[in-house]
Amino acid sequence: MDEVFGKKYVLTDSENFEDYLIFIGVNYFARKIALKLSQTHILTKNEDGTYTFQFISPMASTTVTFTSGVEFEEVKADGVKVKATMTIEDNIMTHIQIDENGKISTHVREFWPDKMTVTTTAKGLDKVVKRYYVVQQ
Repeated sequence: MDEVFGKKYVLTDSENFEDYLIFIGVNYFARKIALKLSQTHILTKNEDGTYTFQFISPMASTTVTFTSGVEFEEVKADGVKVKATMTIEDNIMTHIQIDENGKISTHVREFWPDKMTVTTTAKGLDKVVKRYYVVQQ
């Protein structure tokens, strides 16, 4: 997995992402902006065994440092606070978010040296969201 750390994974395509944004309550204007924005994800492994995950876009960015499998409070790019747990196993990072209303979202990121896919599911959402990223050269 070391070959994926520190790389910039840039969004190239998505499926059902707007449906997910509607499900979690993102308003129309913010949703339309989110759908047009370029997104970059960067995962690094720190010397102390923790990980840092960055979500970067022109409108909002977030950085979290976490220990695999340990719950923490996360402030998402839209400013919403959630309880989150991120677990790293092989080339897969599973990211579970629980909002204040109890909605549970699960984002499974599969990293490869040249690309990444994100599969998002949420309890109560009848669609699977897929987002596709490639490594920025």
